[in-house]
Amino acid sequence: MKLLAVFAHPDDESFGPAGTLAKYASEGHHVGLVSLTRGESGSLGISKTLEPAELGRRRSQELQCASDKLGISYLKIYDLPDKNLTSVSDDHGIALIKTEVKTFKPDAIITFHENGISGHPDHKTVTRWILHTVDQMDNPPLLLYYGILPEQIKMIPERELFAMPEQDITHRIDVNKYLDKKKAAIKCHETQEELWKIFQDLPLSYEELNRWEHFVQVRPLPSKSNLHHKFFEETSIT
Repeated sequence: MKLLAVFAHPDDESFGPAGTLAKYASEGHHVGLVSLTRGESGSLGISKTLEPAELGRRRSQELQCASDKLGISYLKIYDLPDKNLTSVSDDHGIALIKTEVKTFKPDAIITFHENGISGHPDHKTVTRWILHTVDQMDNPPLLLYYGILPEQIKMIPERELFAMPEQDITHRIDVNKYLDKKKAAIKCHETQEELWKIFQDLPLSYEELNRWEHFVQVRPLPSKSNLHHKFFEETSIT
C-alpha cells in the first residue's frame, strides 16, 4: 500500500508526522514525500546568514537525509516560492498535486491540518490545494490532516501554534517505537536547529510529548462505517 505526505517546506515532515511515516515505511509500505518549496526563505538560526539559493540547496539536501532516515522511498522537491505560495495560481498548484497523485497513486494522503499548525500561509495553501484535488477525483484516496493537541501547544509557549480541535480527531498513531527515527530526521535539518533546541527545554520530555500523532479523516467524511481504512484501521477512534 502507498502513503503520500505533501507539505510546503523541507522539515515539515520531520517536525510533523515523521513517526507515522517511519512506522508505515518500517512495516513495508511505500511512503512518498513531496515538498512544494526548497525552503529558501527560511529565517531560523544559520538560515539568516545564507543566500536564498544556497539555503534552498542545503535544505533540499537536508530533506533527502531526513527521507533516508524515515525510510521514504519516493521524494519530490518542487521549486515554488517559499513563503509566497499564495502568489502561485491555484490552477498551477493543484496541477502539481494532481501530477504527484497520478504518479504515486497513493491509497492515503497526509498533510497539515487546515490551520497549518503554525498558521503559515504556505501550509494552509497546500492543504487547500490537496483538498481540491481529492474532491475532483472519481476514486479518491483517504485524506488525513495531521495536527497537534491543545495540551501539546501549552508545552511550547515560545511558538504561536494552532491546535487541531480534539473533537475532530479520528485517528491516533502510537509512534513510540519510531521516535528515534523521527529525531534522527529532525537532526538532518541542521538549518532548523534553533527550532529543535526549543524541544530540549520543555516541561515534558520529547518522548512524552510526541508518543502519539493525531489525525482527522477529511475524505471520505468520517463515519463509523468508513473509519476502518486498510492503513489506519487499528488506530481509528470510534
